[in-house]
Amino acid sequence: MIALYKMNDLYEDQMIKVLKDMGYPTASFYSINSILDQIMNPMVIITPAIFQKELEGLTFPIIPIPITIEDIKKNIKRLFDHPEQSEYSFLTTSEEIEWLRKENGEQVMKDEIQITIVTEKQSTGPKPNHVYLAPIWMKGFITNPRIKNVHFIKPAFTSVIPFLQIAGSLVKLNEEILNERYQVDAIVNSTHDGVVAIDRTGNIRLVNEHAKTILGVEEDMKGRNITDFIPQSDMLRVLEAGKIERGDIATVGGRQIVINRSPVIVKGKIVGAVSNFKEITDIQKVELQLRKKLHQNGLEAKYRLSDIIGETHEIMEAKELARKFAETESTVLITGESGTGKELFAQGIHSASHRSLGPFVAVNCAVLPENLLESEMFGYEKGTFTGALKDGKPGLFELAHGGTLFLDEIGEIPLRIQALLLRVLQERTIRRVGGERIIPVDVRIITATNRNLEEEVEEKQFRSDLYYRLNVLALELPPLRGRLADIPKLVESFLDEFNDKRKNKIITVENELICLFQKYDWPGNIRELRNTIERMVVLEESDSLRLQGAKFLSEKIRKRQFSEETTNKHSIKNKEKELILTTLEKFDHNKKLAAQSLGIDQSTLWRKIKEYNL
Repeated sequence: MIALYKMNDLYEDQMIKVLKDMGYPTASFYSINSILDQIMNPMVIITPAIFQKELEGLTFPIIPIPITIEDIKKNIKRLFDHPEQSEYSFLTTSEEIEWLRKENGEQVMKDEIQITIVTEKQSTGPKPNHVYLAPIWMKGFITNPRIKNVHFIKPAFTSVIPFLQIAGSLVKLNEEILNERYQVDAIVNSTHDGVVAIDRTGNIRLVNEHAKTILGVEEDMKGRNITDFIPQSDMLRVLEAGKIERGDIATVGGRQIVINRSPVIVKGKIVGAVSNFKEITDIQKVELQLRKKLHQNGLEAKYRLSDIIGETHEIMEAKELARKFAETESTVLITGESGTGKELFAQGIHSASHRSLGPFVAVNCAVLPENLLESEMFGYEKGTFTGALKDGKPGLFELAHGGTLFLDEIGEIPLRIQALLLRVLQERTIRRVGGERIIPVDVRIITATNRNLEEEVEEKQFRSDLYYRLNVLALELPPLRGRLADIPKLVESFLDEFNDKRKNKIITVENELICLFQKYDWPGNIRELRNTIERMVVLEESDSLRLQGAKFLSEKIRKRQFSEETTNKHSIKNKEKELILTTLEKFDHNKKLAAQSLGIDQSTLWRKIKEYNL
């Protein structure tokens, strides 16, 4: 598009007609704001020379229409019969005066038109019969009240035609340049990196908003020298050396950033430099999001600490300790009997930590043989063994990068794997099976076991150095028999879970059944309670869980009580036998003295000796 800016009386209609005949869309504008409204449309602006300065901030080509010497000479001849006898001056702007001097030379101007060219400020004031000539576009701009008798002249339309032709030739070129510029601006501003480009002198030619944010700059940077913002800028070194710099780490405004710098070389000559930089935290966030997206299946914590049911002192104390552990990066060792909810607590700690957006990877170390456990934990390179994936496979440490790795049944891992795990904890790097590449990993380790690792260490079944690495923070979970008051809440939760899958809902639970549950010692803990509820729900045809549906549990309790009574009887007899034998030895098998010491009849002692075959 060709824009006519404040043409007013200067052949505006004729120019529009000529340009449209030439095939160029044309529009008239009378304010800078109206131009700015069309800033996204490539345009070439034609305007009287006096308005060129107010358009300087725009990126469009501007073609000023000037007054020529020929225009001035023609108007002098038209106005004066004897120009040599008349007093007149050509009144214009300092910019147009300079234009005329550059185009014609000052001596030529004096010789040909013999006229004094002045600005409004240079005018000495009114004189008798003094006439001023001024370009038509100065109408309304002459404010000096002493300047009168002004004749406004305009260039011949024939002298304007070449400027229209120049504008037309620039339209296509301008469209291509602007389209490229907008594409570059869009690319630069869409990137998450900060981008700064400078010319050979160090002046900033391009900068995006992300760069200004990272550098903490609010003002306009374009056109200013890079040293105004970064006094010891390394981009100046790139300008001199012409070498690419990658991965430089620096601290700017308290932020750690990674910087790349490259020279801009045209025909073998360094004409500028470009720097792109990004906050390290941004890189880490993108990496976490990528890993999470690629490994969502099974690598997310499903539970929070608030999901753990229970209000007894024992479980509340464990939850509070877990919350404190979540605020740290230290390793955690969770101990407790089987079925007490060790993985639930591990997920809760992860979810409450700053790693909650990262992956949660869990593995049961007891179910994998040694070789498979190693390749699962550390991954393997392609071709490592028969049946391996052709591209290799990342291990659990890699998958857990930026998050948490939960190693359940840690007491079951072989000593050789223990040594490899210790190395990872010390160096925070892994090496895949069959590979040589060292891969850094950022992983928090949480482990769990139902074994006594201190005894394992004493028996040389578990490495002491690894044990102390894992046991920085210890969390012992109470067994269900130690928190029997939580059973009603747990039963209610399990019923809600199973009712979602059941057409006929269980609505009530008999109090007698709850009392039975609280009499049982639950060696399988919460897992056993859940399985018991599931069994009863499956078999129950009514809308209530009843005591009669738990006969199998009553039988378990009866058998356990009988077993305990038998054990107690055997224990008493053993203690009685041991006491009689010790007393007899004390009195050299004198039955009378031994009976007196034991406080029993001598006949009773004889019967006991026979019973215990002493």
